[in-house]
Amino acid sequence: MKAVTVYDLAIVGAGASGLQLLYEYLQKAENIDKKVLLIDSGDRSKKSWCFWSTEDQTSFPFLIEKSWSKIRYRSSLSVSRTEEIGSHQYHYIPSERFFEYFFGTYIPDHSQITWVTGWVKDLNTDDTQTQIELTNGELFVTQKVADSRIPAITKSVKPRVYQHFWGKFVEFDSDVLDSQAVTLMDFSIKQSNPAFTVFHYILPFSPRKALIETTVFSTEGYDEQAFEMLWKKYIQENYEGKTFQIVGEERGTIPMVQMPNQPKNDPIFPIGTAAGRVKPSTGYAFTRMHQDAKDRVNQQKGIPKARYTFYDSILLNMIQEENQVIPKVMDRLFSKMKYVNILRFLDEKTSIWEELKLFSQMQIPLFLKHLFTMKR
Repeated sequence: MKAVTVYDLAIVGAGASGLQLLYEYLQKAENIDKKVLLIDSGDRSKKSWCFWSTEDQTSFPFLIEKSWSKIRYRSSLSVSRTEEIGSHQYHYIPSERFFEYFFGTYIPDHSQITWVTGWVKDLNTDDTQTQIELTNGELFVTQKVADSRIPAITKSVKPRVYQHFWGKFVEFDSDVLDSQAVTLMDFSIKQSNPAFTVFHYILPFSPRKALIETTVFSTEGYDEQAFEMLWKKYIQENYEGKTFQIVGEERGTIPMVQMPNQPKNDPIFPIGTAAGRVKPSTGYAFTRMHQDAKDRVNQQKGIPKARYTFYDSILLNMIQEENQVIPKVMDRLFSKMKYVNILRFLDEKTSIWEELKLFSQMQIPLFLKHLFTMKR
């Protein structure tokens, strides 16, 4: 009778969170001979993973394709402001480069990894082991499972807000872009749909090539026709008469929800979006997933600070109940604060004193109103 292989760790999902955990798990000396099962759905849809960091805190620096030292914000009144972000840089890793490294180099170089393609049908666990059944009937046994599958967002998880995006990679026939600055938010397009908060995001790779993305905060589902019209309107208003080619695109939806806390020591534990590693108020996730992977491997709690969860709750409630105010809120924030301090706040690395200073610049009655709404 053939002996059954018992894996030390099974990772369900080979996306950003699963592959970062795989990498960090095998970086630890005591795990170098551990057997890891990687269950991959085969999804290779185009994604842009962006994050900011200081030089000594960069995630996967050898995979970064482009970095910027300036950030641009354009207000709802079309006022544009560009700033240096100090010791920070804003980075871009394309999913193609990320996947090429892991599946072309890293996994083949580590014989202790078993890589299978399939979908999990069921997980059955007892006190010591978990049996994994795939939809094709294959069975595997493991001691622990890192599960990146996103659970259904039930009515008990509030608020129910989504970030939808549709980005297109364009190449202009002439130099029209400032390749030194990322446009983090551009609210210059008039907010014409009461169900949407719309802004545009630009990653300029050169004076001629960029990712130009329509981003929408909404409580409604993905509206492909509406987003296409918004993208075309933005191009018409900002690049009228300029000739370009569309060379690629990406689209998707990120749930902007605060996932419930999960027990840290369960043999089956969530990672990635399922573990709340996507920051609810912004959608940024790459470095949060990387830090979560390090924390788990080093058996550190990595519990988010409660006050940032509170801040996110207020903004999400605002998006859900009164999203037409979001452009003005962002206009005030980016006009009053240094951009590097905004990044530090979004990274949850500010002090309480810095946060009080930040909120003192905001529309306090508006925030109190939504605080009251949350408490009802």
